[in-house]
Amino acid sequence: MADTNSKPASTATRSRKTPGAKLAGMNALALLEGAMGGGSTDWEPPEAAELEPDFKGYRDFQFIDRGGMGAVYSAVQESLERRVAVKILPPEMALDAAFVERFNQEARLLAKLQHPHIVAVYDFGSTAAGHLFIVMEYVEGESLLEVMKKRRLPVREVLDIIAQVCDALQFAHDRGVIHRDIKPTNILMDEKGAVRVADFGLAKLAAATPPTTSTRTGMIMGTPGYAAPEQRRADTLVDHRADIFSTGATLYEMLTGHLPVGVFVPPSKKSGAPPSVDKIVFKALQELPADRFQRASDMRAAIATVMLRLGTPLVKHTIITRPMVSMMSCVIIGMGFIYLLDAINNELRGTRAPLHAALTTELAVSDAMLVQLDAEYAVVRARFSWEDASRHIDDLAGWKMAEFHSDEQRLAVAGLLKERGITSPLWIGGYETENGGHAWISGAPFDHAAWMPAAPEPPPIITEIQPKNETTLVLPSGTSPDWFEVFNPGTLPVDLTGYHLKHYTSRVVYDGRLGPAVVKDPESLVLQPGGRLVVYCHSDIAAQVREPCFPFHLSAPSGRVVWLDPRGRVIQNFEQNWQDFPADASLGCDDDGTRWGWRAKATPGAPNSPLEALSHQPVDMINQPRAILMLPEFDCRWTLNPTRRGTWSLVRRVNEPRAAN
Repeated sequence: MADTNSKPASTATRSRKTPGAKLAGMNALALLEGAMGGGSTDWEPPEAAELEPDFKGYRDFQFIDRGGMGAVYSAVQESLERRVAVKILPPEMALDAAFVERFNQEARLLAKLQHPHIVAVYDFGSTAAGHLFIVMEYVEGESLLEVMKKRRLPVREVLDIIAQVCDALQFAHDRGVIHRDIKPTNILMDEKGAVRVADFGLAKLAAATPPTTSTRTGMIMGTPGYAAPEQRRADTLVDHRADIFSTGATLYEMLTGHLPVGVFVPPSKKSGAPPSVDKIVFKALQELPADRFQRASDMRAAIATVMLRLGTPLVKHTIITRPMVSMMSCVIIGMGFIYLLDAINNELRGTRAPLHAALTTELAVSDAMLVQLDAEYAVVRARFSWEDASRHIDDLAGWKMAEFHSDEQRLAVAGLLKERGITSPLWIGGYETENGGHAWISGAPFDHAAWMPAAPEPPPIITEIQPKNETTLVLPSGTSPDWFEVFNPGTLPVDLTGYHLKHYTSRVVYDGRLGPAVVKDPESLVLQPGGRLVVYCHSDIAAQVREPCFPFHLSAPSGRVVWLDPRGRVIQNFEQNWQDFPADASLGCDDDGTRWGWRAKATPGAPNSPLEALSHQPVDMINQPRAILMLPEFDCRWTLNPTRRGTWSLVRRVNEPRAAN
């Protein structure tokens, strides 16, 4: 432990020292270097004894370590007689008003992250000496990095740790907070072996460092080796799926002792991990965010499945270390089932109580979730259903769900979104009424529409699907992509731009639209009468082919697809999942779209052979409430989508009424 009455050692000396076991979990390597970008400045942290006059109610300050943007101390909070960690920043940080405002916003948001697996934030502010500070929970234990240096962790313990990290991430992501720098130094292990994730949101704060500090080239990227590909591209919008990539990199390192660089060897072959773990690693480390686990809870569910196969359920840490939390969780879950059953009962009795209401998580929209486009428009970067978004936007003073009353308004927003690189679909304040009309939630006249085109009659249909292609279509690179075939049964050419495929697996929903993101040659989407188009589905072959290629696979133990026109009308819906799809078999449809069945031989892009075994007849999706989804990728034109989908929202500033004279 450092001498509390001496000046901190020189930078060269401190960079080599190793803290003791009791303080390792809260040293700057874990709580400062990782989140604040490393590097050094000319600033020397104050002596521990110098801080006590500035921190009323705290005593016994002990210097732990310093990083590029500040220093970490421990202290005793007198009112509760508990040891806390105190992080202070150099005084020049407080000279930048914009940075101070961001610091305060982030600290308020982080203070709300009260979760068993997240290091808690207790207080923040600035001292009389001009230091911004943040007071955090002090964790008795070590960083995961220190644990990994001491011993090789068994697979069950590795998966248990990552599952707890996923719990913390999901909790934070649901509240609009992205970590941006998950790695072993930011994962703490307390004395009971429970995980605590540190420094939520501070990587974002580090990226906003004022120019008075030393330059940190690429700091916004996160830590090399753990950062997602999109974090390395400065012009790319980073969302919560970057944390999933970093968690996958950490998982791989824990299993193998190495980081996953380039084309990496599966953990099962490198370290003898179970092959089922390979799937989790590869899924988390996909190049494109759309191909990864879409939620941290999805990754945790995959880990839980593997753990059950290994004979160890993921329940022990919460029960052992947090009995009250566990007991309350059981109560909450039990009440949730009661409400769910009541909702189902109401539905069956005809009272039409919406099922989703029983499952809705009450989340608040905060200013920290806003991405300003200009003085009038902003994007809420949190995945809400339309009902949740329309309800919780009210929490944002001065904002409402966006509405459009002219093409000029819509095209102006399209330009702003393009400048920011935002291509994700966005909810706006319009919905479909019970009689099939449309309305704005504000009650304003629905006097303008910008719909995507509707499908002609008869519409283009999917006539063949091969989710487990091994030899039917093989590219020069040796890749065998999944694929499906679209057929035009009409008498006129059809432009397939904007047609939409959803792939439902047992845990994840993937979707994509035919358009600029997946097609190099727009002319290839014009399907002549009687023509057939083969669309590939693969995560990493888009650069190899000129054909349309969605960045996701169709292969899954269980799955089904839904085919929609650009306006959101369901053309074909598979009411049953395929189970254990045979390799190179084909699920086919006759050319009038009325009968489905199996074919032993697939014929991509060519007339199909007769069906050998009839399956089921596709039916339209059960009617669900739908709202307007705006598509930035298509000049912000509109489609309809079930309101249960989770996505970002577009909001517009409310013009406050002027006071009467």
